[in-house]
Amino acid sequence: MTTSRPQSPDDASHSFGALLKIGPFRNLWIAQLLSQTSHNGIHYVELLMIAQLTESTGHVGLMILAFTLPAVLFSAVAGVVVDRFPKRRVLVASNALRVLLALSYIVALKLFSGAPLIVWVYTATFLTSAIAQFFAPAEGATIPLLVGRKRLITANSLFNLTITGTQVLGLLVLFPLIIKLGNRWFGTGNGIEFSFALVALMYSIAVLLLRTLPPDPVLARVTRTGDATESALQRGWQEMREGLSFVKRTPTLWVAMINLSLTATIAYILAMVAPNYASNILRVSQEDAIYIFAPAGIGMLLGTFVIPRIGHAIRRETISSSGLALQGGMLTLMALVATRLTDQTTLLTWATMALAFSIGLGFAMIGIPAQTMLQERTPHTVRGRVFAAQYLLANSLAIVPMLVAGTIADRVGIPPVVLTTGLIIMIVAFWSFFWATRHRHEAHSSLI
Repeated sequence: MTTSRPQSPDDASHSFGALLKIGPFRNLWIAQLLSQTSHNGIHYVELLMIAQLTESTGHVGLMILAFTLPAVLFSAVAGVVVDRFPKRRVLVASNALRVLLALSYIVALKLFSGAPLIVWVYTATFLTSAIAQFFAPAEGATIPLLVGRKRLITANSLFNLTITGTQVLGLLVLFPLIIKLGNRWFGTGNGIEFSFALVALMYSIAVLLLRTLPPDPVLARVTRTGDATESALQRGWQEMREGLSFVKRTPTLWVAMINLSLTATIAYILAMVAPNYASNILRVSQEDAIYIFAPAGIGMLLGTFVIPRIGHAIRRETISSSGLALQGGMLTLMALVATRLTDQTTLLTWATMALAFSIGLGFAMIGIPAQTMLQERTPHTVRGRVFAAQYLLANSLAIVPMLVAGTIADRVGIPPVVLTTGLIIMIVAFWSFFWATRHRHEAHSSLI
């Protein structure tokens, strides 16, 4: 069987349409579309179930912790797998396991209820995240091999757009609708089971698409020359240190590493406080939190379209740090208006939606250029290790805020948590500007 060959990296076209004419890239993108939609749909159900069953921001924080902890535990081994085994095999195996995990939800829903069901949600979230530690760096390291340097920022933009679109599709539209239709077609209470069956189908289609990706002979050779006597964990930590050592020798990469890691923490904190922010401050149902914060997705969509058009003229560090400063400012304002407009619910709701839009725009401004820096300034032989190190850093930084923020929010309220988060982000943004300026003239070349 023959596979389509990636187009030449020298092709200067920056349109999404031109990218999608590249067969392997198109299949990878569709697989991401299906996988991310399913992932966000499951996450919607999990967050809502925990919030309703426990009515505790702290418990929601523990659920998000279950999502972040596997990165600390498995990132090292993931780096070994991505760099020493064919990426296609890693991608296919990861999604195949998620098919089985989605089907296991159906069994759990028939066997458990109450506290046992909550425990299962935590467990399934942990397992899903553990699988993602292998899928995400393999996907990120595959993109530049398929499109080349000149199209890389456009490719990242499309993948970022897909992530945003699937968040909106999975969280706001598709899975809420699927649950309602399932309850109507199969009886009340069966909508969730129907949704997990659909998730399993979508992951299965993604597996078939990922199997068409071209093999990576370079990684196959590395696998054959590996030291068979060395344990996977030892190799993992050794190669993780190699990835971090490479970043240390490339100072401008720290802007990308820190910004990406911090913005992941911001996303987790927002997801943690959103349900109780809606019920306690905006005085609407927890389900409506999704609609109130939906403008964040719109802001990300807008940023995803705009950034590729300015990303070739403005330094990547400047765009990313500006996005971080924007998010810090908007979160600070969100905390202030929440304390000053307590008796004006309608005005507070509109103000929250406007601020959410700007926060979403900040996510796109941070993510697209930062990920592009990691890809275009990292040699493909260590790219998987660098991405694994970045995921480890991001999730390690998120653990303490998740544990502390949830407890503080339950005791003193959500606005102080949001205010503190905003101020810390602005401080880091100023550091990011300073660091990028200090290393502005650092020479670097394309390594893709």
